Amino acid sequence: MNTHTPTKDPEELITLSEFREFMFKQIVPISDLKDFDGEPIEKQFPFWRRKKLLPFYTKGKHLDFEVSFIQMIWLRILDTLRSLSYPINDIEKVADYFFKDAYFNNLPQQNIEYNKALLEEKKGKGSLSDEEHLLLKNIDSFLADEQLLYVLKFDINYLSNLIGHCISTSLEAAILIYSKGRVVEQLGQTIFSHNEIDFDINEPHIKLSLKYYLQEFIDDEELQRIIMPQILNDDEKYILKELRNDNIKELIIKKNERDIVRVDISYDSVISGDKAKEIKRILGLRNYDEITLSTRDENNISFKKRTKIIKNKNGLIK
Repeated sequence: MNTHTPTKDPEELITLSEFREFMFKQIVPISDLKDFDGEPIEKQFPFWRRKKLLPFYTKGKHLDFEVSFIQMIWLRILDTLRSLSYPINDIEKVADYFFKDAYFNNLPQQNIEYNKALLEEKKGKGSLSDEEHLLLKNIDSFLADEQLLYVLKFDINYLSNLIGHCISTSLEAAILIYSKGRVVEQLGQTIFSHNEIDFDINEPHIKLSLKYYLQEFIDDEELQRIIMPQILNDDEKYILKELRNDNIKELIIKKNERDIVRVDISYDSVISGDKAKEIKRILGLRNYDEITLSTRDENNISFKKRTKIIKNKNGLIK
């Protein structure tokens, strides 16, 4: 990872899970990074620091240090805006949007409270896993830990939130930058900003795709799992998403001249233990029996039962 354009060296690329695990850890040597012109990106640091564009880089810090994946993507964004001659005073407003606003809005605390609300909602529906039960049990102690929340304010920001949402929701994400430092975020078809600003989606702007920056780290095949092409219609997006589901064994698409009218999806699964015994008892299943179930409406199930008769040297065996 030593140029602005991804090298695509398979030995350097990582998986999505690895990216999420290490996205906040300082593991990328700053001396390895080059700007658009092929020059060491650290040459820009004195100027960027004076303009308060590097909240993670303090005065007097030795240049030979390491940055996290999130910080590295921010450096790429700065270099992109510089190469496009976006006004430096407006870049300061973009930096404030992602970092300064997150700090003063107590974004880490907001994130934890939001996740707490989601877990409590799942608990009310009885769908909480054991791991989520433990997390909900401990989450109040996280909120009460002022020191932890303070430390997180230096890692968690609106840029890291957007990148995290991009990966966790499997939706394409982008940053839309308008004149005068106005920032709008895009996640899938949703466009939003934590600031109340006036903007027109058709107004000329700079669009920074997160896929472009993520491909410097992540294998193309992995990226395709999270990037949903925006030119596809809803039916095509659904089918593409299902095709990426490793559990699917068969997918049949039926369509008329123009539109998809039906999609049949087949999964394979095995039921064993007490559940298998109960199902066999209810349906009267014996060895070598096969049943196909179909739901017709909310009250009725139709089924077709087939008995396989095996023949050996002693005769037929059901």
